[in-house]
Amino acid sequence: MQLCPSCGAELTSASLPCPECGNSLASPKEEKPDELRHPWVRQLLWITIALLLLIGSLASSAYLGLHSGERDREATRQAVVEKHYQNGVQALNAGQYELARANFQYVLKLEAAHALSQQGLAESNSRLAAKPTPTSAAQQSLAEQQAEQLAQLWTQAATAYQAEEWSPAASTLTQLRALDAEYRPAEVEELLFTSLYNAGKSYLEADNLEQGIFYLDQAIALRPLEADLVNRRNLAARYLAALGFWGVDWEEAIAAFADLCAVTPNYKDVYSRLYRAHVAYGDQLAEEGEFCPAEIAYSEALRLVKDAELEAKRATAAQTCLLATPVPREGAQPVLTPQAIPGFTVGRLAYPIYASPRATYDLYALYANGRILPVAQNADHPWWEKNTGRLIYRDRTSATISMVLPEEGIPQQLTSPDGRAWPTLSPDGQRMAYAAPNAQGVWTIYLANTYASEQPQALAPGWSPAWSATGQLAYTGCETGEEQCGIIIDNPDDDQPGTRLTNSRDDTAVSWSPAGNLLAYMTNITGNWDVMLLNPDGGVSQFTYETSDEGLPAWAPDGSGVAFVSNRGGTWAIYVADTQGKNVRRILDLGVEMPAWDDQRLSWSP
Repeated sequence: MQLCPSCGAELTSASLPCPECGNSLASPKEEKPDELRHPWVRQLLWITIALLLLIGSLASSAYLGLHSGERDREATRQAVVEKHYQNGVQALNAGQYELARANFQYVLKLEAAHALSQQGLAESNSRLAAKPTPTSAAQQSLAEQQAEQLAQLWTQAATAYQAEEWSPAASTLTQLRALDAEYRPAEVEELLFTSLYNAGKSYLEADNLEQGIFYLDQAIALRPLEADLVNRRNLAARYLAALGFWGVDWEEAIAAFADLCAVTPNYKDVYSRLYRAHVAYGDQLAEEGEFCPAEIAYSEALRLVKDAELEAKRATAAQTCLLATPVPREGAQPVLTPQAIPGFTVGRLAYPIYASPRATYDLYALYANGRILPVAQNADHPWWEKNTGRLIYRDRTSATISMVLPEEGIPQQLTSPDGRAWPTLSPDGQRMAYAAPNAQGVWTIYLANTYASEQPQALAPGWSPAWSATGQLAYTGCETGEEQCGIIIDNPDDDQPGTRLTNSRDDTAVSWSPAGNLLAYMTNITGNWDVMLLNPDGGVSQFTYETSDEGLPAWAPDGSGVAFVSNRGGTWAIYVADTQGKNVRRILDLGVEMPAWDDQRLSWSP
């Protein structure tokens, strides 16, 4: 007799299924794989994979969150530091030396190099250690002892005050207030404020900035200071903050000293430090193999101080930059391209990039081999000089027209600082046309010798001029006041007025074809900005048809097509199309922001 191994029931035959549970004792013909016999294995496997993916996703999110939150955490930390520093100053003023010491110690835990809290901690410890020596006998009452101590402190404070020993006077008066806040309160506060005020002022004048700021902060806690002294205190604090970046972060040091230099270039060694920071940053970049940005840093230093040795370093960096493969630095704009760009096969293109942190435009040059060179910061309105490789542009920093060979990087100012814009050169390069506003903001086209300081000649009211290879000058202007405006072409060498070819003051940014027989320009008569082609002998054709904005056209130097700026992809970029507006290629990204983009210009040259 056999028993069922599953339920224990009696079986009449080993091959029959159990009548109770249905289990069969017959041996299986083939062993099932584990995963078929145990479907929970597969389920467990899928659950494990899902958990691993979830963990990976959470880890990635945590990593991104860590980096995106660093700036917020640093801002919060600085706010806590400032709060506890001010709490320490107030406690010190109130004679609560233990509380003051605790606050300053807490700040130093967060920021060990916080100079003002170091000063506050030393002052707290000093005042805690200073105890007036009682002169009465032990049997005197506590009230009599305290009265005598108060009188003694008052005498010490008054003596130091009369001797103009401001720091000891302030220290003694603070001790007196801590012992009895009701002892001659008005007189004590008056002497204390005056002592703190004069001590802080004296320390600032002696270039002991940390102590000067420390004493003035205590004075401010009692009553407001005059604006001039507050400004001096704030200037000293900004200078100390800038020094905090010295040798640690050259970019931040440059930014901090540049801000100071813009306000007061003669304050202490601000100008010198800005120059030295640019040089040190250039040296650091060169050591890292970043010769293109190193050349920019050296050029910025040379704008401040001319130095032959530094010029040699800049020239070496510029040459190495030309030969080396550009490598993008994190956060830099634009993205440097180390190989030829499809669709851009001839010449060099100058274009602006908006630098958001500085809220200015910078100029770059793109070459047919794919190399991108920085040209100038805070600059726009580029125009290539024919056959020389030099570029003229509007320098917004100096309010002049400047010229530079991008490979060298040292600009030459061609004009006085009078706000000229849209410079363009005659075919032989000897004359310059540009636009400049008068006191009422009315723009006029002027002609001048490129390299000589002769009196410019007014040509006609207008703006955005462009010289053709045939000597014709095109610009946007109005024939009578603000009426009858549009694109005007003129021969600047005859006495005849120009000829207006279009009918809108928003027809602008003209660019001549190499042969001088066609004009490309931008207009908004279609409801958005588009590029048009104009034959001076008659006839206009639309070049772009997108619902986005297209403009700032620039003819290819071989006449094969037109480059233009557009935001058709959701961000700004430069595109190139053939002469029929077909075969459009996106060649360079310009970023998300291009404020007042229609006031800019591209320039394309052999």
